Amino acid sequence: MSSIISGQQATANKHNICRGIIFILAVILAILRSPLDAVADEAQPPSLQQEQTDSPNLTRKSEPAFGTKGQKQWYVQGAAATTLDREEAFPQRFGLAGAGLSKFLFDGHSINLELNTIYFSQPDNDALGLNLSLLMRWHFLRKTNWALFIDGGAGIMGTTSDVPSKGASFNFTPQAGAGINIKLKNQRRLMLGLRWHHISHADLFGANPGRDSIMGYVGVQFPKP
Repeated sequence: MSSIISGQQATANKHNICRGIIFILAVILAILRSPLDAVADEAQPPSLQQEQTDSPNLTRKSEPAFGTKGQKQWYVQGAAATTLDREEAFPQRFGLAGAGLSKFLFDGHSINLELNTIYFSQPDNDALGLNLSLLMRWHFLRKTNWALFIDGGAGIMGTTSDVPSKGASFNFTPQAGAGINIKLKNQRRLMLGLRWHHISHADLFGANPGRDSIMGYVGVQFPKP
C-alpha cells in the first residue's frame, strides 16, 4: 500500500513540475512577445499615454525660430524676367538659375550672396552671363509658418555679348523687391518673390542704354550647419 501511495505522490510531483515549467515558459513567451515599452505604456495613466501620442517629439529639441540672429542657410533659385518698356517691338527677356548663401546678422535681417547664370534673349545676339550679387533682406513680418520680406542690393555681371545689344558685356545689376518665405518640411523653406532688376554699366563704356526688367523668382532654402 505504501509503495502505491509513494508512486502516486511521485506522479503528482512530476505533474506539478511540468505545470510549473509550462507556466514559466508561458511567462517568458509573453514577455518576449510584448516589448517592455508597451508594458510601461499600459502602466501609465491614459492621459499621459494620450499626451505622448499627440506629441511624439516632446523630448526632441525645438527648432529655433526662423530669422534668428546667427542663423545660416543656403538656397537654389530660378527666375524669369521681361523688360518694362512696352514700346519695344521685341521685348528683351532673360532666365536665371543659381544658388546663394544667407546669414542673419540681426533678428529678421539677413545678408545674402548669390551667384547666378543668366540667359538673355535679345534682338541681335543672345547672350550668356554670370552674375555675382550681394543683397540685404528684411523679414519685416515673421509668423510660425511664413514670413514677408523686402530686399535690395547690387551686383556685377559679365556676358558673352553686349547686354543690351548696344550696351556692354560688363554691367552692374542693382535690384529691389519683395516676397514671401513659406515653411516646408525638414527645416526647408520656399521663397517666392517679385523684383525690379536693372542692368547698366554706369557710363563706363560710352553709350549706356540700360535695361529695366520685372523679375519673378522661386527658390528653396536649406539649413546650413
